[in-house]
Amino acid sequence: MGNTNKILLAVEDSEASMKAVAYVAEMVQGREAIHICLFHALPPIPPRLLEYGGTEDPQNEQALHTELKSAQTEWIEKAKDAVQPVMTRARAILEDHGVSQSQISTHFSHTIHKLDIVQEILNAAKQSECGTVVVGRHRLPFVQDFFHHHTGEGLVEQAQELAVWVVG
Repeated sequence: MGNTNKILLAVEDSEASMKAVAYVAEMVQGREAIHICLFHALPPIPPRLLEYGGTEDPQNEQALHTELKSAQTEWIEKAKDAVQPVMTRARAILEDHGVSQSQISTHFSHTIHKLDIVQEILNAAKQSECGTVVVGRHRLPFVQDFFHHHTGEGLVEQAQELAVWVVG
C-alpha cells in the first residue's frame, strides 16, 4: 500500500479541479506529516514532433535525432509553462490553508501516445509513492453524464491498494 501521508492531486484548469484542491486543503489543514503531489497530464506531443523522415547518412541521422529531441523538450516546456497559472493557483489554495511549500511538489506526465488519463494518474501515484489519489468530478447535463465515463470512476475501478477521492 502506498504512503497514506502522500496525496496525488490531479489538477487541471476547471472548477471541479479547484474544488478538489480546496477540499484537500481543508482535509489536511494543520497536518505537518503530509505531502501533496500536484499532478497534471500534458496533452500528447504533436505527431509532427514524434518522428522524422530519416536519412541514409549516419551523421545526418544523428543530427536529425538530436534536433527532434530538442523540439520535443521545447514543446514540453511550453506546455508546462501554459499550465503554470493553474498549478500556481492550486499551490496558493493549499498554502492559504497552512500547507507549506516544502509539503507540495509537482509532477507532469508527458506521453507520446494518446493519453489514458486514468493509467497516467495511477502511474504517477505509484512513482510518487502516494497512498491517496484525488480528482475533481465534472458536472455534466444528465444525458451527457449518463453516457460519459468519468476519470474518477475509472480510478475507482482500476486502483489497487490506493484510496481514491472523487470530489464533486
